[in-house]
Amino acid sequence: MNDYKSCGNCYVFPLTTYCKVKINRIICNYWKPIPCPSCGGILSEVREHNGKRYRHCYACHAEFKVVMT
Repeated sequence: MNDYKSCGNCYVFPLTTYCKVKINRIICNYWKPIPCPSCGGILSEVREHNGKRYRHCYACHAEFKVVMT
C-alpha cells in the first residue's frame, strides 16, 4: 500500500470486515479514501495537536477537526 493508504484513513474499514491488512500485511483491494469535504481529495489519518483531533487533506492542505460522537 502507498504511505497515505492505511486503515486509519479508509472509508471502508469501519464499515466492513473485509480488511485484512493489519493481520496479513497484504495489499488491500477494498481501500477507499475518506473524501475531503472541501475538494474531494484524500484525508489523512487522525492526528492530535494540543488535545484536538484533526484530519489533513493531501490535495488542498485544509485541516478538519474530528468530532467525536
